[in-house]
Amino acid sequence: MVAIIVYTLYSVSYKIKTWIGLFFAFFVLIMMITMFIGAIAYLLSPSNISLAEAIIVNNASMLILLVYLFMNAKKLASNKDFSKIHIFSLSILTVLNEILMGGAFSLAYFGIKYFLTFYSAFLTTLNSYWFFYPMMAEMLALYLIDYLKSRANKELFALIGITTFPPTILNFSQWIYSSIFIDVILSLIGIINSRGLWRYLYIITAISVVSTLFIPTFFDIIIIIDMILYYVYLLNRSKVS
Repeated sequence: MVAIIVYTLYSVSYKIKTWIGLFFAFFVLIMMITMFIGAIAYLLSPSNISLAEAIIVNNASMLILLVYLFMNAKKLASNKDFSKIHIFSLSILTVLNEILMGGAFSLAYFGIKYFLTFYSAFLTTLNSYWFFYPMMAEMLALYLIDYLKSRANKELFALIGITTFPPTILNFSQWIYSSIFIDVILSLIGIINSRGLWRYLYIITAISVVSTLFIPTFFDIIIIIDMILYYVYLLNRSKVS
């Protein structure tokens, strides 16, 4: 899944030149989302009925998208620049995929006991290895691709480090305090190496890291925002008209 997302965003940045190519990028991300939703629905209530519902949702989504493609194939084949709306939409879908991936794998590992309420499901999903480390791998891969293309993104590297040491994924004091210390240092590096919006984001991220000592929710929300803007920033550099 990580490789598919990385290749999709890489294609958007460097290979896709037409709207039909962009359509297929959306198609891949949306189909992965419906797959994860179906998996979560089945794991919450395993049965032949829930399995059938998951398959129906996935197939119906695919059918709708393909019908749209065939009805607008000529228009989509034209050579068009991508707008900021496209970039933001792709970034949001990417992050949603990562969240649902974390939820599906967390549900499969921990079982339904941590998913009885929306809040507990939210915390379990966003404070798990299956959310942070696939996300970190995707961010690092895209960063390295840009680096090899001679694009310096020094303001983004500290964020990759922060996602490598999230204080909320392990519940013992040595990890919590050491990761908070590392993340605050990385945030300071990010503040030094960035300006404008990213400087403010690193300040808020540092505050959210410290706040995990009391409540993890603020950190989770800030990380989601950081991730979306990370992808927006990378895609914006080559695709915004």
